[in-house]
Amino acid sequence: MELPGGVYILYYFICKRKLWFYANKITMEHESDLVEIGKYIEMFYKEEKGRKGTIIIDRISPDILERSEDSVIVYEIKKSSKVKNAAKWQLKYYLWYLKSKKGLKVKGKLLVPENSEEYTVNLSKDDERILKNVLKDIKRIKNMNKPPPAIRRTYCKVCAYRMICWENYF
Repeated sequence: MELPGGVYILYYFICKRKLWFYANKITMEHESDLVEIGKYIEMFYKEEKGRKGTIIIDRISPDILERSEDSVIVYEIKKSSKVKNAAKWQLKYYLWYLKSKKGLKVKGKLLVPENSEEYTVNLSKDDERILKNVLKDIKRIKNMNKPPPAIRRTYCKVCAYRMICWENYF
């Protein structure tokens, strides 16, 4: 199985329907002001820390990589902590990928600069097992003939895909 990018993992933990649209090349992020704001927050944070450019390793794109004495620290920057659990799993995927596919010793940091929040993210054996199952389920969802049913969540009000899912409700 070809491994997906980190956004697939993020969307898997946010909304399976959103994941299906994204995986099937129906993208709405370009319509979202919140996505743009998130990109600016990432850009300003990187600039403040003297980091520039985009990191792309195969199909993953962590925000920042930094060498420490004994490992590589992988940073993921988010606009808010509303999707903190999903963001942690996206970062765990990056850690798993760099460890298992590139042989690196890695540590993770999830940053929410707007709230001055920083979370240490580690990868356990249980996490690795869960990620393998997530990857199988992402493939299953991607190959579905139609998207999974919409499940109304508070997040839907600000989702870039809300008009596809809930055109008569907002």
